[in-house]
Amino acid sequence: MIEDELREAFARHEAQAPPLDPLRRAIDGLAARRRRRRTVTRTGAAAVAVALALALPVQLWRGGLEVPLPLGVGASTTAAPSGPLNLLLLGLDGSGSVRNARTDTIMLVHLPADGSQAYLVSIERDLATDMPGVGTTKINGVYSRGGVEAARDAVQRLTGIRADAVAEVEFSALRSVTDTLGGLPVCLPEPMRSQHTGALFPAGCRDYTGDQVQDLMRQRKILLHGGYDRDRVGQRVLLGLAKKAGDRSLLSDFWVVSQLARTPGITLHTGDLSLLGLAMRLDRVEAADIVGISQPTFYVTKIDGVFYEQLDPAVAPGLFRALRDDTMSAFAQAHPAWVLQE
Repeated sequence: MIEDELREAFARHEAQAPPLDPLRRAIDGLAARRRRRRTVTRTGAAAVAVALALALPVQLWRGGLEVPLPLGVGASTTAAPSGPLNLLLLGLDGSGSVRNARTDTIMLVHLPADGSQAYLVSIERDLATDMPGVGTTKINGVYSRGGVEAARDAVQRLTGIRADAVAEVEFSALRSVTDTLGGLPVCLPEPMRSQHTGALFPAGCRDYTGDQVQDLMRQRKILLHGGYDRDRVGQRVLLGLAKKAGDRSLLSDFWVVSQLARTPGITLHTGDLSLLGLAMRLDRVEAADIVGISQPTFYVTKIDGVFYEQLDPAVAPGLFRALRDDTMSAFAQAHPAWVLQE
């Protein structure tokens, strides 16, 4: 009798029980936040470093926040692929229109299938490329001639890799995000004096404001290896973003997340990928496992009176093969000169 009454009571209240999935996600989120307190930098931080735009879907998904994202992203329900993933970051020097912008920072972000690390592979701005209908041009000028798809196609022709998603980030957006986070820690191997402002950036690690970070990212002619050293500065800035995002515990600060979500100058093109699927893949990467890769030396050529950079003929083919074959760990071990050193 008592057993029957209990069954009837449970049946009456079953419809009132909350759905289990949100509760499970909340418990998982709480456990993740506790783990982050112990390990300092974890996952969401890596997402910020991978792309300013990509960090926001991760934070909103994991925190259950509802903030409008002006990222120009259409609805998509296809999950991220289980294999390796390649994202293309385009840092735009100039704003207002595509015609006025150059992609002076071009970076492929490779996420291996096993989720072990993220590789930031820089592509030098002055590399010679053949653009259909134009001929030989510098790869940083392709964007101003044909927009984001032309830039993606140029990278594909160069590497043999089709980017699964593309993020366009104006330098002004980087400045704004830096100030919203209260500055970024950037570590420089040697002192630099700005060719634009005369400011001195000392060797070592220190916090920089948004204006200082933007100034750092624009340096090239004063550096020993020109654009190649500039690419490594950009990688160091992204590592600083990862560290700062972890330190700030963005999930617990709704105001900061809201400000980041409304930063102008960030556009994300995901194609068939869903933001949720992308966030889930980025969530597997820890900030300490982001590896910078860039060509260390010059290979200059002159075509029709114009100087261009060329890829290292011995090593670059192996780099692109490693990206295609998902063997970047072996490449990094075999070519330490190409790896960013702290």
